[in-house]
Amino acid sequence: MNMMLNKKALAVAIAAATLAACGGNDSNDNADSTAGAKVTRLATIPKGAELTGIEVSPNGEVFFNIQHPSDTLPNGEDKAAVGAWIGVDIQNLPTDLEPVSVPDPDSVDAMTTRVATGRYQVLGREGATFAGGLPFGLGHIVSGDGSSSIKQSNNPDFNAFIATDEEGNSGYLFTAWEDRPGGMSRMELSKVDEEWFVNSAMDIDFSGVKGTMINCFGSVSPWGTPLTSEENYEAENTAHWNDSSYSGGYPSYGDVQKIQDYLGGTFPNPYDYGYIVEITNPTDAAPVPVKHFTLGRVAHENPIIMPDEKTVYLTDDGGNKGFYKFVADTAGDLSSGTMYAAKATQDDETDSSIAGFDLEWIELGSSTNAALEAAIDEYDGIDESDFVTDANSYITDQQINDWAESKLGQDLDGMNGIAASPFTDDRVAFLETLKAAEALGATVEFNKMEGININYAGAKDGTIPYMYVGLTDITGAMTDDTGDIQVSKNACGIMYRLPLEADYDVSRMDPVVAGGPYDSTATGSQCSDDNVSRPDNVYVLNDGRVLMGEDTSKHVNNMLWIYNPEGE
Repeated sequence: MNMMLNKKALAVAIAAATLAACGGNDSNDNADSTAGAKVTRLATIPKGAELTGIEVSPNGEVFFNIQHPSDTLPNGEDKAAVGAWIGVDIQNLPTDLEPVSVPDPDSVDAMTTRVATGRYQVLGREGATFAGGLPFGLGHIVSGDGSSSIKQSNNPDFNAFIATDEEGNSGYLFTAWEDRPGGMSRMELSKVDEEWFVNSAMDIDFSGVKGTMINCFGSVSPWGTPLTSEENYEAENTAHWNDSSYSGGYPSYGDVQKIQDYLGGTFPNPYDYGYIVEITNPTDAAPVPVKHFTLGRVAHENPIIMPDEKTVYLTDDGGNKGFYKFVADTAGDLSSGTMYAAKATQDDETDSSIAGFDLEWIELGSSTNAALEAAIDEYDGIDESDFVTDANSYITDQQINDWAESKLGQDLDGMNGIAASPFTDDRVAFLETLKAAEALGATVEFNKMEGININYAGAKDGTIPYMYVGLTDITGAMTDDTGDIQVSKNACGIMYRLPLEADYDVSRMDPVVAGGPYDSTATGSQCSDDNVSRPDNVYVLNDGRVLMGEDTSKHVNNMLWIYNPEGE
């Protein structure tokens, strides 16, 4: 029986005693913090494309990608691009910069990338081989043994630039490819006379971690390693993994078969996918990926590590999702630690442009990469032949319920008494993270929680004591009349700000940029072109201003924006 998901209210009440109080903002007066927000349009990109991979080099130039542009565009613009905005120092961008105009939807300008100053340089388009450095081409997902291409991806996402000189004029640009299976390329770059040159290119070998899936946005760790996110939208639907009739998922059964192709015919274990992947030794000839099972298995959008090198915040993309925190046992080492999930308490306000949330953190469990890898291996060897309709070949909801009852010392279903945990470890917290969070009373109503970021130096010295996160779509469980969150809809999304406390805890999130207004009857852009729509990637600059990239179908052309919290 599946009583765990139906007994959330009782679990919340029981879990209240276990919450770690975080000292929320008791003085909040529901002032509209979005009213004075100033946003400036810095770039527009080709029709059909999403703007991804915002990364700033030490010399102030901005890397960003053109993901899945329309296949009807001329002049090669129909191919996804990895590129750089050159001729700009984004860290010293004038506050009175004239915004780039909105292109006429039928004009040549709507078919290409335009920036407010300088120009956009394409470093590589999907399929580029770079003189044989990529035998199958940029964005090809190559089998684990390197012998064949499984598919050509047009979904470049996260960029990480690892500089090899102090000025940032040379280094390695890592680009994640958001597909099923996933991939990552590395370009060796140098800048000469205001132009970037690609000196070499390679694909990262993920065969040692059984491949990756839906490699999404990420960050660079304080110790200089790229962290890419496996955005496993089906992480809480593990029961479907070996269902050969499951065609509507992301991944679907067909995608699972592609991962099987990557593995050379071995049916994949679902618990191998949905984690943060650290690229260690990033400047070596053969960088080494490490999957951190300790950071939980969800639809990861982005991890951001605090200056204490122990605290990590993690967003979970999709509908009915959670918000997570990990605290490592040892600074600079993500291989062991404790997972937490947020419980949100909404202000006495329903307007989503005003309503903020107090946050408390529920402890889910503690473990190590080694222990979790051993637990995952117990589910090897399961395939389609083991599937039974309305059953589950993996960790069941009843097992999750029993684990939660044992952990809380309370009967969650009110019928059977306190069940003993079926496990001697906390594997549920890490392998079925969202369901574990829900069972213990955390909030699992966030919708499309995407990029999350800080300015590392400003967070460390206290000059920019904020973390920012974009929610691309305030709909779904956030806007119904049940649960912890009940706010008004905003189909154009909202960016929130979270004050950092002395120990890098956060106990508050408030809206600071609300997208829109929204017009469902508009034949062009349904969200106003004069404001952000569906903020996804965020990047916090050295002066506290914030870059926002869009993932939207509600603008004819997606855009890059800068938010100035000073309102200037």
